[in-house]
Amino acid sequence: MRRAGPVVLAVAAVAVAAPHAGAATADDRAAARAASWLAANATGAPGGQQADVIVALRAQGRTPAALRPRLRALGRVAPSYARTAGGAAKVVMASVAAGGDPRRLGGVDYVRRVTTRYASGRYGATAYDQALSMLALSAASVPVPRDAVRATLAARGAGGWDFSLARRRDSVDATAAVIEGLRAAGLPASDPGLRAAAAWMTAQRAPDGGYATAGGGRPADANSTAGAIRALRALGRTPPASTRAALRRLQAPDGGVRATRAVAGSRLIATTDALIAFSGRYLPLR
Repeated sequence: MRRAGPVVLAVAAVAVAAPHAGAATADDRAAARAASWLAANATGAPGGQQADVIVALRAQGRTPAALRPRLRALGRVAPSYARTAGGAAKVVMASVAAGGDPRRLGGVDYVRRVTTRYASGRYGATAYDQALSMLALSAASVPVPRDAVRATLAARGAGGWDFSLARRRDSVDATAAVIEGLRAAGLPASDPGLRAAAAWMTAQRAPDGGYATAGGGRPADANSTAGAIRALRALGRTPPASTRAALRRLQAPDGGVRATRAVAGSRLIATTDALIAFSGRYLPLR
């Protein structure tokens, strides 16, 4: 990551190879199975989930050409779906991942939908609005304002970030997403706020290596564990083998991923998040 001129710029996400060939092979197999499950089961997914599926399949190696039919389908529903900063940001990232133009998807400028929801350092109302907006602007090669970075850092709680960015109860999910967003905005991994947030997040790791939304050693859930893996990669760190294994243990024999071992939850959402982590990537993709 680097700084240039008066604004904070972003750079592309890159694949990070796992250090042990055996673990990498296991992750590769998990990614291939998850991608096959998604391709077969996400055809009718609603707008935001379809956008996430496009990004996840691209992370696993599907070509932009193969993803164009999904992008066209997304373009038909996105005008009514993408009314929040986070929703518009998801459409931007999906369009970039599939080789489209997020400024002209179906005749709509979704980059503008993100930027017009910016005020006083904030995009939208939640940590996800903020993080996704920074990721989307990075994907579209649009500078992220320094005020947005400062406002995000100022909203950090005692350890990480909470869903509302109101310094209430820190969440592993929100913290992981914000770390990805701030790194995409060009904030160096050495920043004290990022280092403190990452230390809090990693302290929430359960004995089995996984993560839960509220931390504290609770049973691992796929979304939190995948988010933590991606956040660590965004910081230039190698996720522990035990954390990657904890995520793989949530994958069912058919390739889909369960929310937790006890609860299936939304397998579409869990599989989408897990696939990016299995694939050795983090956001944004370009």
